[in-house]
Amino acid sequence: MVVVGSGPIGAVAARRIAEAGQAVTVLESGPVISDPPGSHVRNQARFQQDPDSYLAGIAAEFRYFDQTAAPRGLPGACVTSAVGGQGVLWTNNCPRPTVSERGGLLSAAEWDRYLGDAERYLGVADDTFAGSVRQQRILEHLGPTLTATGREIREQPMAGHLVDAGTIHYAATQDILSGTRVRIETGDVQRIVLDQGRVRGVQLADGTMLETSVVVVAAGAFGTPILLHRSGIRPQALGRYLTYHPVLYSQLVLGPQLCGGADDLPPRLWIPPAQGAPWNTMVLRDTNPAQPSPSDIDVPCAQLVEMQSFCPVDNHPDNTMTITDSGAVHFDVPLREADHARMASVLADQHELAAALGRFRAGIEPQWMTLGFAHVMGTCRMGAHDDGTCVTDEFGQVWGTENLYLATVGVIPTALAVNPTLTGAALAIRSADRLLAG
Repeated sequence: MVVVGSGPIGAVAARRIAEAGQAVTVLESGPVISDPPGSHVRNQARFQQDPDSYLAGIAAEFRYFDQTAAPRGLPGACVTSAVGGQGVLWTNNCPRPTVSERGGLLSAAEWDRYLGDAERYLGVADDTFAGSVRQQRILEHLGPTLTATGREIREQPMAGHLVDAGTIHYAATQDILSGTRVRIETGDVQRIVLDQGRVRGVQLADGTMLETSVVVVAAGAFGTPILLHRSGIRPQALGRYLTYHPVLYSQLVLGPQLCGGADDLPPRLWIPPAQGAPWNTMVLRDTNPAQPSPSDIDVPCAQLVEMQSFCPVDNHPDNTMTITDSGAVHFDVPLREADHARMASVLADQHELAAALGRFRAGIEPQWMTLGFAHVMGTCRMGAHDDGTCVTDEFGQVWGTENLYLATVGVIPTALAVNPTLTGAALAIRSADRLLAG
């Protein structure tokens, strides 16, 4: 069996297949950018010592489709090719989708089972930063206020663990595949070869044909539909119903009553989406991509937290990723009235939260990241019926094919508010179980 793409979602599918005793090859077109291969770049000492340098340090790894595009053209849309995929650059936050976000393709029992398996494979824990003084004080301070409005704040589940008080190990593909016989091989897959709908193999860029009876495409929300299109697999829903997260970012200077000492662990907290507040907000000290104003540069790190709010864009059939025969990609994802209303509510919410916790750091007041940069989903969505609204069945098998499965957040059919990696991994494990049963 062949898995195309070595990111965390492809890795969990490969591990599941390997655990069943099957031989599986993972093909990756990108280079090794971490040591050991497939480990998280952020585990490097320089980023542990200076986390705010991280985003600038990995900027060269992103390849943008069109940074000059208008906002509806998603100027932030980009891909990464590397051993370990996007997972070696990932934020590692892994919240479960709320019940209202899950849709009806899986039963509640299936969701619990597969989300639990995904958490185990990814090494997810929600108590990693339980020793943070800031975390405990923020929980105690914000908890009652949010509860009164039907919301809550809780510890943010994260894929990784503490090595010591000053070092975080961020999990990635190398960790997921540890202890298995799965190896990642170099292979730039140009197309999937089908014979009357049945998988025969994959053709590489150098012309090599690798025969296989099963292919799992795990090339991300962009790379997966591009490969399908290049292979002549072009269902009506391919690239339609695209959704993503506009991200509102800010940094706060906490009130002194909420701070710990200079060596305090960083907090990592989560305010899940709720009725009346259908967005996902994190309050954490992670990495800061913006520059403070000169008047506010010398703030001790132990007094700082960031807020990141993910605001879902509604699924719509006219939210499109168009792929031309020449391979060019164009996006058309206009923000509609409901999207704008949610974004305005998110902005107001950050101001309310900031007033409760301290103040915005000068120069890092709330600002929207470039649209399209974060959490694109729905480009090859799954569904129960081959009715033109989905690319795969509810198990991730491409309609009209045998043994061609997709494992990517691109299959998520709902407008998810939470970080999508855990959900995508759970669906990938379920797909792997289905193909093994077949």
